[in-house]
Amino acid sequence: MQTIPGYHIKAQLGEGGMAKVYLAIQKSLDRQVAIKVLDASLNQDDLIQKQFEQESVLVAQLNHPNIIQVIDKGVSDEKLPYFVMLYIKSVSLETILPRTDVNLGRKLDILIQLCSALAYAHRNGIVHRDIKPANVLVDYDGRAYLMDFGIAGYFTANKQVVTGGNERQEPEIIMGTSAYMAPEQREGISQTSYLSDIYSLGVLIHEFIYGVTPLQATRQTYQSFNNDPAVSKFAQANKLQSLIEQCIQPVPAQRPISVENIRQQLLLIAQGKHLHTNRWGVESTRDNIPPNYTLLDVLKENPFGATYLVNDPNRQRFLVIKKQSLDHLGNAPQFAAKLTQIQHPHIARVYGTGKNPRVFIIAMEYLPGGNLQERLSQTLNIGQCLVLAQQLANALACAHSYGLIHGNLRPSNILFAEKNHLKLTDFGFPPHSYGEDTHWYHPANESVSTATDIYAMGVILFQLITNELPTNHWLGLKNRWKLRKLPTTLRKNILHMLQTNPKKRLKTAEQAANIFTVLQGNQKTYVLQKMAGN
Repeated sequence: MQTIPGYHIKAQLGEGGMAKVYLAIQKSLDRQVAIKVLDASLNQDDLIQKQFEQESVLVAQLNHPNIIQVIDKGVSDEKLPYFVMLYIKSVSLETILPRTDVNLGRKLDILIQLCSALAYAHRNGIVHRDIKPANVLVDYDGRAYLMDFGIAGYFTANKQVVTGGNERQEPEIIMGTSAYMAPEQREGISQTSYLSDIYSLGVLIHEFIYGVTPLQATRQTYQSFNNDPAVSKFAQANKLQSLIEQCIQPVPAQRPISVENIRQQLLLIAQGKHLHTNRWGVESTRDNIPPNYTLLDVLKENPFGATYLVNDPNRQRFLVIKKQSLDHLGNAPQFAAKLTQIQHPHIARVYGTGKNPRVFIIAMEYLPGGNLQERLSQTLNIGQCLVLAQQLANALACAHSYGLIHGNLRPSNILFAEKNHLKLTDFGFPPHSYGEDTHWYHPANESVSTATDIYAMGVILFQLITNELPTNHWLGLKNRWKLRKLPTTLRKNILHMLQTNPKKRLKTAEQAANIFTVLQGNQKTYVLQKMAGN
């Protein structure tokens, strides 16, 4: 049994190809944790050690409710590397597969959660490369967790080996689980991409829904499923087979374009029947929501309100319905009314608003690319940062020209329509105690104004570039040195936005947008000159 300072090992939970997992007690907080320890037989393999180390780093960067968080790492008294995760009392999807008491609604719920986790990993540039039932846990409340990013860690560790200043590629290695591997994955790990994960996901979905993998299926397999009276409650269930066939196409380019696309198709098939308790059924009728709007998912519910994903069948589009209690609105109603008249490429579209004695309601476009908060762990180059900075400044400049002050600008309400196409949302809503702390994004003792929006933009850009929040001191910004490697104009512009004295702060978002546009042009010119060898 391992000895790890600060932890009391209780039992072994499992064992894989390169590590053992133990149940332990974290002594400082008296809570159960799971500790993954590298197998002693592999401890002398430098590449395996790097892979193990990289897995913990990758997962620690991911912050998603369906991915188990890494909270600590180190080396045991036996000199074996380990990392510590929150312990989730759960079973693997592999053990659920043979069960006959799991209805289609619960299966779709688990698959939708799995898609959410995998889409999030892909948005953060991580390809899992070993999607299979054994790597999905389900707790006793029905929450699913994607785990074991070990092969993703191997790929990162093995990507390039630098020897004497020259890069050389390591010999090609095939890694994965044969029954779930995409054809291109069998050619070597470097041939894999997020589309390989989509193939594996398709095999997993087939096995979970139909009880066998696609290669084991017969005509009787699908007939038995379609004739099941419980399945007949799902009018769109017949579309599952077509979706899976798209996922397992041998040619990667013929598969769905993203896991988010698969998730959306599963939501349309589920038609809300996968959800457990929520307030939609009670509220939608009395709030005069159109009766043909179908609830697809609950994005958020808290004491201040709720946010729902619905399907508008008339226009064949997804909509977000946001409800907020009347005692926590700020300027949102007035601003939302103006936003129905504004179409800007970097401001989320508001289609309509409503109000009753209970709640204020906004119908707005659905943006499937996640939010900036999810991406803060990524390492972005200067060019990527400038693209996002320019879009953010342009959106604020447009809003300010209409008299709209955001007032609560932070990474979680900067959403993405596509990978590098952001849109601002939630104008005028006051901050509340749910979600991340917001005081970092608002200067102390300063009323909401265009100047506070510019300060918040500066904080966000500082955080995006340095992976840290700016730390103010009476002498100035303590960690301004983190920006030292930036081009001078960009560094000065960000520091100008972060002035605690509003009179010394950059005056307008339009001014910031113009600066970012010039800098972006300079960056492109530099890249082109570098490519030309000038």
